Amino acid sequence: MGTTIKTKFYLITLMASMLLMFSSCHKRIWEKLDDHEARIARLESLCNQFNTTINSLQVLVSSLQNNNWIKDVIPVSENGVTIGYVITFMHGDPITIYNGKNGEDGHTPIIGVKQDDDGIWYWTIDDDWLLNADGKKVSAEAMIPKLKIEEDYWWISYDDGKTWTKLGKVIGEGGSGDSMFTEVRQDDKFVYFVLTNGETIQIQKSGGLYWEYV
Repeated sequence: MGTTIKTKFYLITLMASMLLMFSSCHKRIWEKLDDHEARIARLESLCNQFNTTINSLQVLVSSLQNNNWIKDVIPVSENGVTIGYVITFMHGDPITIYNGKNGEDGHTPIIGVKQDDDGIWYWTIDDDWLLNADGKKVSAEAMIPKLKIEEDYWWISYDDGKTWTKLGKVIGEGGSGDSMFTEVRQDDKFVYFVLTNGETIQIQKSGGLYWEYV
């Protein structure tokens, strides 16, 4: 009788331990899934911000070429920190540019523009000219590059998403990192957009008495 009771007690204890282990393991699995989904959401948000800023960069170049003056620069804040700006123009829709963040251990491809000796602004990637299939520089007003994140890699498209080229691996989960813009500042006459590649896009503000284009 005593042996039977001891055996039953042992089995009950063993089952309870197994249930606790299963519960703990199950909890860890769900925590990992939640972390994975949260990471994916952060990366998707990052990618969307970069594509928004790339589109906005093209608008800035077009506004510069067409003397479309800026009406207002409104900071975009998140938790008390400026993460970007909304830019409104005399003509056309407003745009949003983000300061941008990349993975702490990874690399975010930096899309920018640079003015060549012919006076035309061309796209750059990581400070090098963005070249088409014929090896020619691509005008910033001719097309807009697109970025996406797939299977933990950055991909870029030069033809509106028809084909994609694999770039660097996304390693980090989002932290302080490179941006397309290092600074956005203004005075009474102009707004200055300083790019990571060292170029500055200077666009005149509307409403003032100083209309000479520099």
